[in-house]
Amino acid sequence: MNLLSWIQRKAKGGSEKTETKKLKREKKKKEKKTKPPMAAPKKKSPVVAGLLISLKVLWSAIKLVLLIVVLVGFIGGGLGAGLIYGYIETTPELSASDLAITKYNTFIYDTEGNILAELKQNENRVWIDFADIPKNLINAYIAVEDKRFWEHKGVDFRRFLKSCYVSAIALIKGEDEMPGGSTLTQQMVKNLTGNMKITAKRKIQEIWQALKLEREGLSKEDILTRYLNTIPMGSTIYGIETAAQAYYGKDVRDLSLAECASLAGITNWPSRYIPHSEENIENNIERTHLILGLMLEQELISQEEYELAMQEEIQFTFNPGAGKVTKTSIQSYFVEEVIKQVKKDLSEQKGISPQTAEDMIYNSGLKIYTTLEPKVQSALDDVYINGGETYFPQINEEAKLRNEIPQSAMVVLDPATGAVRGLYGGYGKKEGSVFNRATHEDMRRSPGSTIKPLLVYAPGIETGRITAATIIDDVPQHMRLNDLSIPEKERLQIYPRNVERKNFGLTTVHTGLVESRNVVAALLLRDYTTFKVGLSYLEKVNLPRWEDEGKISISMGGLTKGVNPLQMASAYTVFAYKGVYWEPYFYTLIEDYNDNVVLEKSPKSTKVYSEQTAFIMNNILQDVVKKGTGVGNQVYNKKEEAIPTAGKTGTADSSIDKWFCGATPYYVAATWYGYDNNQVPISLTAAETNNAKKIWHTVMTKIHEDLAPIPFFNSTPPKIVTRKICLDSGKLASTLCEHDPRGSRVVEEYFIDGTEPDYGEICDVHYRATVCTASKDEFGRPVLANEFCPEAEVKEQIFIRRPKEYKPAFPTDPYPEDWKYEIYEGEYCTVHNPPPIDDIRNATDASPFVLTPAPTPFWPY
Repeated sequence: MNLLSWIQRKAKGGSEKTETKKLKREKKKKEKKTKPPMAAPKKKSPVVAGLLISLKVLWSAIKLVLLIVVLVGFIGGGLGAGLIYGYIETTPELSASDLAITKYNTFIYDTEGNILAELKQNENRVWIDFADIPKNLINAYIAVEDKRFWEHKGVDFRRFLKSCYVSAIALIKGEDEMPGGSTLTQQMVKNLTGNMKITAKRKIQEIWQALKLEREGLSKEDILTRYLNTIPMGSTIYGIETAAQAYYGKDVRDLSLAECASLAGITNWPSRYIPHSEENIENNIERTHLILGLMLEQELISQEEYELAMQEEIQFTFNPGAGKVTKTSIQSYFVEEVIKQVKKDLSEQKGISPQTAEDMIYNSGLKIYTTLEPKVQSALDDVYINGGETYFPQINEEAKLRNEIPQSAMVVLDPATGAVRGLYGGYGKKEGSVFNRATHEDMRRSPGSTIKPLLVYAPGIETGRITAATIIDDVPQHMRLNDLSIPEKERLQIYPRNVERKNFGLTTVHTGLVESRNVVAALLLRDYTTFKVGLSYLEKVNLPRWEDEGKISISMGGLTKGVNPLQMASAYTVFAYKGVYWEPYFYTLIEDYNDNVVLEKSPKSTKVYSEQTAFIMNNILQDVVKKGTGVGNQVYNKKEEAIPTAGKTGTADSSIDKWFCGATPYYVAATWYGYDNNQVPISLTAAETNNAKKIWHTVMTKIHEDLAPIPFFNSTPPKIVTRKICLDSGKLASTLCEHDPRGSRVVEEYFIDGTEPDYGEICDVHYRATVCTASKDEFGRPVLANEFCPEAEVKEQIFIRRPKEYKPAFPTDPYPEDWKYEIYEGEYCTVHNPPPIDDIRNATDASPFVLTPAPTPFWPY
């Protein structure tokens, strides 16, 4: 085929193909035009349609549910993880070093590094070292409680998961008995913390602590030792040695193999297995055989040992009191309190039980640095041990009849930190465990008037309800008239009464506190400070007493729950250091044997009062010592230089309790004196009533021998102003106030800026009147002169006019002491009358006599 033919043929074929395509397209168009119309679709039945719609809705709901489940799963997983993380984060910081058992004793030091006490092992409880624990007893516990003890790292996860599975099945079936999954390390943690609650939080924290302790290096031997010495063994018995003595009558070191298995069996269910009844003995023997079988199975004993133990007849005894240590402290009052506070802080901060904390103190070789100052404690020791008849005279006949001796207690603090510098808890040398009257919570004595500054005066000044110059009319009161809880005769009696058994009339707040006037305190609390405000401030100094709200007796110390010297000394820090309350504390630092810090104690303070209120209260309390009920308690150093001293006396009803609470810029101290009142309340005799003051003054004088005088405040606080005021009106004094018959009634008083009298508020109580000295009223007071009084018997005099006239509630009620400085303003002289008319005529006719009237009375200005 030539080239030309091939080209022609290709050209022809191409055109043919093109033509063919065109013909096919035209044919399709024609078919489309001639195609018959499509038949209408068959109509579905309503049932089928409804079913399809339902399926679509159901599928949409299933997808929504699946989506919600997935979201809830993610959220729940996140919350669960967060919850677990939160539990772990709040797990108490108990470290391996805290629990390491040493052979060293614990030492307690004072502020100068002197050893106060050495605490030895076994002083607080029976303790068995690992080397003395029978191997068979250790193996018995491991066999029944934790067979992989020596292999795991604190938690046996295989056993734990199996336990969870079996427990879940048992719960579904309603079965009571569920297997335990805790290792000995976990059980030790539970025993140490004392937390027996069945909660997820406790279990998670327990697992975390067990892992942490073993990771930090707490040895398996120490774990076993701690566990076996603290394990609860029924009743009040803890630890294997005490249990061995109580249930077998022998030392744990002497237990046989069968007895070891028997003892290990008690742990699981003490109330079921302790041998106090025939039934329990049978249960114990049955469990003993089970444990022996487990020991054989785990190759912890031989076949021969197993058979001999199975044949042994265990001789049980049941003497729960055997083997226990009788705790008799040989330590001082101060050291006892140190141990008590360290025990409390270890328990709270380490999350362990009080008993575990005590074990740490005695068995961990700690070094405890305290706040005790040797010179302070020495002064206290000297007075309380050697004071004898000087401070503790046995002259009270009622006390002799009741076989009681005088008692006292005292606490000395640093007012700038709350550090306890020394204390003593009772008269005489401390021997053994005795009641610590200085700090014990059961020491609840009435504080008497020492409560007034804390409850009535300082809260009133702080809240602006009163000032130091506020006037209270100290007149007879009947504040129990509506108290139906007491007999009618008592309700009608005057209440309250001042110590002097009389009333003094117009009295400033300042004077009321200096002289400790009960009526003034009661009226202030009821009408000015108010119970709610006073009690709220009492709570701020750690003396919550809301149960006494509405009881007027609390203004004089009549608390339902009394106080101890530690509480009062710490409460009075607010008056010695700028209105700040300091929580008392006894130690600053605790280290372990390797000098690692176990605990640190920092001062904790609460701002209760402004510096201005503290300054004014301090000024008043200094006056208590200078010229009030606290006279004689001014502290001097050995150079006879006066150390600024502020304080307050206190006397309970019937002189059952006597107090003195006071401070210098260096120390604040509280002293109580009285009797224990084991049978009946014993009142102090007149010769004993000043002994609280005497003890306080003697101790504080010894402490300050080498200290220089310094002021409480380096300078007057800002916003403190002074005004010269009248003691009878509380307002700015006039010249009349200076000429009161009692002497000048003008004093300079401190005020918080804005509470002082305005310059226009001048005394309106004092006034001048012209009286006749020859004429008296029924109370022996002069009366106003009339025009006929001779000039020689007429004089001008200063009197007072109380803002509200005093009218006795009952005819027998006495008048206040300042009543004699008032006069009836409408009563004139009745001695000098006009002469008879005849005398006047005769005098006029026969003599140069001229009637000269007396000067007109001069009325107030």
